Amino acid sequence: MVGIYGLGGVGKTTIAKAIYNRIFYLFDGRSFLENIREKSETNEGIIQLQETLLFDILGNKNLKVGSISRGINMINETLCGKRVLVILDGVDELDQIEKLLGRCDWFASGSRIIITTRDKHLLATFGNGLSTYEVKGLNEHEAFELFNQYAFKRNEPKEDYLELANQVIRNAEGLPLALTIMGADLHGRKKPKWKNSSYEYENFPNKDIQKILKISHEGLDETERDIFLDIACFFNGHYMDYVVDILETCDLYPVSGIPKLIDKCLVTIDQHNKLSMQDLLQQMGREIVRQESPRKPRKRSRLWFYKDGLDLLIENKGSDKIQGIMLCPPKPMKVQLKEQFLKMKNLRLLIIRNLHSSGHLEYLPNELRFLDWPGYPFSSLPTNFCPKKLVALNMSGSRLQKKFKQIFSSETLKYVNFSWCKYIRKLPDLSKAPNIKELDLRYCTNLVEVHDSVGHLEKLEVWELNNCTKLRILPSCLMMKSLSSLTLTGCSSLKKFPDISQEMKCLGKLALHPTGICEFPSSFGNLIGLKSLLLGNHLVHLPSSIYKLQHIERLSLYGDVIFPKDIENDIQPPCKSYEDFPKYVFPSLNYLSLNFFKIRSEIDFILTSFCPFSLESLYITDCNVVTLPKFFGKFERLRMLFIERCNELQEIPRLPKSIIKVLISNCHSLTSQSSSKLFLQFGEILGLPPNIPCLGVRSDISMDPQLSRRISQGDDEYEIILPGHDIPNWFNHQSVGKSISFWIGPEFPTFGLCLAFGMEDDYSDYCYRVDISINETNPYLKVQQRAYINREDRNHSVTQYQSKMTIAQENPARPADSSTDRRP
Repeated sequence: MVGIYGLGGVGKTTIAKAIYNRIFYLFDGRSFLENIREKSETNEGIIQLQETLLFDILGNKNLKVGSISRGINMINETLCGKRVLVILDGVDELDQIEKLLGRCDWFASGSRIIITTRDKHLLATFGNGLSTYEVKGLNEHEAFELFNQYAFKRNEPKEDYLELANQVIRNAEGLPLALTIMGADLHGRKKPKWKNSSYEYENFPNKDIQKILKISHEGLDETERDIFLDIACFFNGHYMDYVVDILETCDLYPVSGIPKLIDKCLVTIDQHNKLSMQDLLQQMGREIVRQESPRKPRKRSRLWFYKDGLDLLIENKGSDKIQGIMLCPPKPMKVQLKEQFLKMKNLRLLIIRNLHSSGHLEYLPNELRFLDWPGYPFSSLPTNFCPKKLVALNMSGSRLQKKFKQIFSSETLKYVNFSWCKYIRKLPDLSKAPNIKELDLRYCTNLVEVHDSVGHLEKLEVWELNNCTKLRILPSCLMMKSLSSLTLTGCSSLKKFPDISQEMKCLGKLALHPTGICEFPSSFGNLIGLKSLLLGNHLVHLPSSIYKLQHIERLSLYGDVIFPKDIENDIQPPCKSYEDFPKYVFPSLNYLSLNFFKIRSEIDFILTSFCPFSLESLYITDCNVVTLPKFFGKFERLRMLFIERCNELQEIPRLPKSIIKVLISNCHSLTSQSSSKLFLQFGEILGLPPNIPCLGVRSDISMDPQLSRRISQGDDEYEIILPGHDIPNWFNHQSVGKSISFWIGPEFPTFGLCLAFGMEDDYSDYCYRVDISINETNPYLKVQQRAYINREDRNHSVTQYQSKMTIAQENPARPADSSTDRRP
């Protein structure tokens, strides 16, 4: 464990990111959790951090922890014993660490935990178990170079600016954030501006960083200042497009204003297109707002501290000066709301969390552009609430059930989130809100009907209806030229799919598993832009127009999905000609998943009547498949083959030469002879002769050098998992037991690893770990693979070729003086 501490803006996060990017690949799992302090202000934020940690390390997006205590237990149970790299950035309380990592003793030896904080005392609570590093300001040379990169876009200043540059640099006292902001602010300025700015910097105490940063803020025009303050108070960490849409209706011109903030290093955009503001800058912005009225919050333009907002509502002391409120207490609180917002007629932005109330809310300002109130505690909206400028509405998990139609009277409305609203039964007419881009209705478990007008929303891009289990009525027709994603997963009561009256080129993703739909209209073929299709139930019949979907890249089928057999010659182009190859294709298909097929003829038809010679991944699970097509070996791009729980599978004719991963699990009819053939084929694909003699554990020969070089040239990891218990002879170092050792040359080679193991205990899966040591030292490398085996499938062979292994030794031996030197 290492704790990195120092002043805000000194570079703690930058150093942590550099460390992470340099070593993350050496660990079984890794996670970089940013802005811990801010995200831990509410229980919801802590839960989100726990879910992010689990997702980063396990890769499972569907993990939901539900509560903080359950999240702690899940992290302990699922990550215990793993060798991980975890960075907690921006911690200010010990409790935040404990809710994510306990006492940081859950993980395997060799794990690395890095904590960044402004509080040195917090790190002292860990005692000798944690090393600390103080990040100090840059030295004179480093500060000179960094400032010049921003002020002059090079390492050296212009000759006649040298004295002015040195004067400004001295006032920054080596703080990287101040250097970058001042450099960007002075870039392209004339000497008089430099002299004036230098004078201003000198007249503020250098340790008062807030005042230094405020000088850059004062260089903004009025609308840019408002954008900066809105981001500092409310939108740090939000998606840029989302914020732009909201601020545009506030007449702040964010399309041009935000790039100016970026140019001045006041805001950055991360890799996910989210706005990000450094803590010190955010504090500066909030302090500017606080100084508008230090003792009377009701006279400020923005309120972000929950106690100020609570006092305002409890005492009913609002004013028309307030433009935005963020009220997010760390724990649920009860406040009786009625007419408190009546005095805030200019309120633009309202964010509320963890606030319980009863009765009836009588007023909300019609000037609202952003209403973010998950868990809204009332059954209806105020009758006089008719926001004509509303852009984003988030009332997920609310008690709303009636009198909310008027909220859809805004032509500016673009984002609607009613997910988890279990009291909504019908979505009303949305024709007066034609610009909606995202409509989230997930887990509206009592939603029965969606108004027909939704099918005509031409600007709608994303429509989520996951797990609306009582949904029966969708719009009769979809005419949505912008729709890119439609998800109906889990809509088990839905029996009819809408008519597609015209071609939809933008819809790329359609998820229809599981639903109650058994047949589709012939107009289904108008979804010509579809790239990802997931469908199925128990028995589904598809129209012949399915073959018009020539852009499908990913096809996942569940249950017996019946394709029409009358494939017309003019629907699909012929594929690359092969003997015994089918004639017609989904030409772009690269991923095919077949699940729970019981009608064997339908499986055979799909595998033999489609011609995805572009196929890269094939997954077959719980199907009555007996064999794969005899031309299977000619799928020249196939890299992944996974077949699980197919108890009637007897044969796989030939592996394609492009294959790198094969997993055959719980296929009890697959004979040992078939497994042996597949092993030999896999060896041939790697270029291994079939009859290499086993050389024993003390042999000087490792993998064939030419083969080692060929595998090392790519980034692939070759792997095969099959039923069986014999290790092929072409593994020239073999041992019975838990360990094996052999000699290598001065360079660590590419090598193949094969494990054969049996299951004695009643476990549903088995995980093995390979620890590698060199000269009795433990490098940071561990190879981990999970093989799925049930109690009836006790013998399994796993082969793994790991290319480009990088070893980081704790005590590396000295370089060999001779190429003949060998080390164990």
